[in-house]
Amino acid sequence: MAFDVWLFFKRTDMKRMLLLMILVLGVAGCAVNTRYVSYTAQEFPPKAKYYFVSIYPESPQISFKAPYTVIGRVEASGRASEGVTADTLADEARGIARAKGADAIINSKTEAANYGGMDVIPGRCGYRHCRPPTYIPYNDTLLTFRGELITYIPAQTPQNK
Repeated sequence: MAFDVWLFFKRTDMKRMLLLMILVLGVAGCAVNTRYVSYTAQEFPPKAKYYFVSIYPESPQISFKAPYTVIGRVEASGRASEGVTADTLADEARGIARAKGADAIINSKTEAANYGGMDVIPGRCGYRHCRPPTYIPYNDTLLTFRGELITYIPAQTPQNK
């Protein structure tokens, strides 16, 4: 099947365009940058694939019924122009939390920072004409999710002697 598609493009420039499109689609999946900082040397077993990691926002009144320990910090960031949303960042953070064995994310917050600038496309001169440089303004938003990973400490049961 793939070989038939390759033969469909008889011209070399069309084959190059197909390879370029595949490369661009592969790079487009890397729109979110993630970082994990461990607070402990202890490692926890990863959670199941569909384990739901709860996210609690930053507030001073968080109270849990079970004792917990903070195991690390997670950060995820991406640009809105690349299709990244706050939900995308939260899902990436949940994936890291599952992989690190966390039960929940506390003190989470999402920040949005607007920035802008100017792209300059340099001019060029040909045989009969010169093209001046082009200035293109741009604006974008950088979204950042931050939170701390926790794991619940199992309750100690008294042992009968």
